Amino acid sequence: MLIRFFIFFILFLTVSFAEVQNVEVLAKNVKKNGFIIHAKGNVVLYSQKYLITADKADYNQKTGDLSLFGDITVLEGVEFSSKSGKVKLNLNTNVGSFEPLFFFNDVSNLWISCQSATSNPQYYLTNKSIVSSCNVQDPDWKIDFSSGELNRKTNFLSIYNAVFYAGKVPVLYLPYFGFSTDKTRRTGLLRPDIGYSSSEGLFYAQPIYLAPYINWDLQITPQLRSQRGVGVNSIFRYMDSPYSKLNIQTGIFDEYSKYVKENSLINSNHYGFELNYDRSKLFSGYFNEGVEDGLYLDFTYLNDIDYLNTKNNDGTSYNKLVTSTFNYYFEKDLDYYGLYAKYYIDTSKASNEDTLQELPTLQYHRFSNTLFLDKLLYSVDLKSKNYDRAVNLNATQYELNAPFTFYFSFLNDYLKFSFSENIYLTYVDYSNESTPESYWQYFRNYHKFSIYTDLAKAYDSFYHTIYMSLDYVVPSKEDKSGYFADFIPVNTTEKSVTFNLAQYFYNSDGDKKVSHTLKQQYFFSDYRYKYGDLENNLKIYFTDKISFSNTIFYSHEYSRFSKIQNSFNYSNDIYNVSLTHTYENIKELDTSFLTFAFDTNYFRNYNLFASANYDFRGSFVKSWKIGFKRKKKCWDYSIVYSENTTPQLTSTSDNSINKKGIYILFNLYPIGKIDYHFIKESDSVGANP
Repeated sequence: MLIRFFIFFILFLTVSFAEVQNVEVLAKNVKKNGFIIHAKGNVVLYSQKYLITADKADYNQKTGDLSLFGDITVLEGVEFSSKSGKVKLNLNTNVGSFEPLFFFNDVSNLWISCQSATSNPQYYLTNKSIVSSCNVQDPDWKIDFSSGELNRKTNFLSIYNAVFYAGKVPVLYLPYFGFSTDKTRRTGLLRPDIGYSSSEGLFYAQPIYLAPYINWDLQITPQLRSQRGVGVNSIFRYMDSPYSKLNIQTGIFDEYSKYVKENSLINSNHYGFELNYDRSKLFSGYFNEGVEDGLYLDFTYLNDIDYLNTKNNDGTSYNKLVTSTFNYYFEKDLDYYGLYAKYYIDTSKASNEDTLQELPTLQYHRFSNTLFLDKLLYSVDLKSKNYDRAVNLNATQYELNAPFTFYFSFLNDYLKFSFSENIYLTYVDYSNESTPESYWQYFRNYHKFSIYTDLAKAYDSFYHTIYMSLDYVVPSKEDKSGYFADFIPVNTTEKSVTFNLAQYFYNSDGDKKVSHTLKQQYFFSDYRYKYGDLENNLKIYFTDKISFSNTIFYSHEYSRFSKIQNSFNYSNDIYNVSLTHTYENIKELDTSFLTFAFDTNYFRNYNLFASANYDFRGSFVKSWKIGFKRKKKCWDYSIVYSENTTPQLTSTSDNSINKKGIYILFNLYPIGKIDYHFIKESDSVGANP
């Protein structure tokens, strides 16, 4: 087509043309009879709305009527094109008829073929049509329909008496079906979520999407679980500025009484509320440069864990401890102000009256700056923490950290030295319950001496950087009084020496090949073990595709590893593999779990994938899945088998539910996705996800 247009415009220099009312007509032969222009042979017509080619054209300059014959192509804007054999179109009113019509959307690759169609300023109206985005000659899927309406402004296609074909096999009839031919946000029904569970029966959820304005939308999703109950969830999304986003979710699920009794549930309904707001430049936009602030709020309230378990049917595994977070900071030059809060809901408890909350924490921090001398630095950190709960002991803690550091270098900057004087003070005020003392006060002053070096050297085939330091901490004065509660965090600095090492190796191309860090602490105190945990981190980049990382914490006191984590990663254009094992032994509580993930595109147009999470301590698989995805130009489908263990609060015990299911997902471009879930549930008493 591009060659044809190029030839047409070259011919423009040698053929006659007529230009009236912003319409140009070009052809090998052009004749004018009154207001009628007759064009024949390689006709090109250009207007403000259309670019048209045809074998023959008759155009009425006065009425705007245009008749086209032969091999006709109509380009409308940059997205839409159509081909036809006979067209009548009024360029003034955009009313026309096409026999036959082949319509193509260049953005979505969607095409419509019909025997005849008419158009008006708002719609294309088609008869006896086929729609698909696959190969025109032999499409993998297509929809036959008797009539349809394509909105020219919203790009929404409505079709009637539709029959969906997989290849040449009819599989589904719908009296009406509608979908968007582009990705523009608009009000309507989203794809339903359909599934089946052995204990919950048929699952059906129908999202209703409302998008009246560009900066907000609302999604309401009623759901039915035929053997369990009914519910509704909603999510409201809003952008009040270019620097923010707000999500509000809420929902309720009402259990059938039979299901409550059979499963010994504490609550017959589950409800919750979630608010997530993230914004930068909340107030700093009103100040001059050098001011920065930000707000992050992630709040969740629920009456039990089944509010999360019944939000959807995707088998997601949730942690029993739900944490809400509020963070706000304001920073100007060297001054930092923070306001934080954390709220915890332990869903394994019937009541959270004794759950300790951190509401709120206030912080002021003065970043390092010179004091009197260029090589004398100081910084200040102040915090106020409030620990609150309905029953048992509450507390308010005040903390001060203030280091003063003097540094210099010698041996031509190869060796550097610093000395710091550090002041730590905390005061705790108790309430809500009687204690031997109503307060606790702790003061600690300590000195820190550091000698360190930071070196780099280039060799013939690699480049090496190394940082080494030796830190000597000497407590100077300690004073404490009052009653100490075990939930109060305190910086109890002790006399110690700490060795730190960090080194990196790069190849001649500047690619990192090895990174290594090491830390060992030695304590001089008589009342504790002399050696702190040895911390060693190693990461090796064998190639740009293969890497291995190892983290080791070794406890000298207990002669055992307190943490070992090994991770192997391989990634290229065909394979992605990761395998991670983590072992921890802290306070006589050991955990050991393995995570594995794999996917490959080895087979053309196929993606095979699998993942698993295994808890060695509990001897159970927390979750695993295996599946494949078939990808083609105009559609894809996935089949996944998955098992997940999720917590559930009952009246008799703290149980878990094991969900086994098959998930089938079809994605037709650009229509959207259709899922089917088939799930079987069983109790898993004693598992601790």
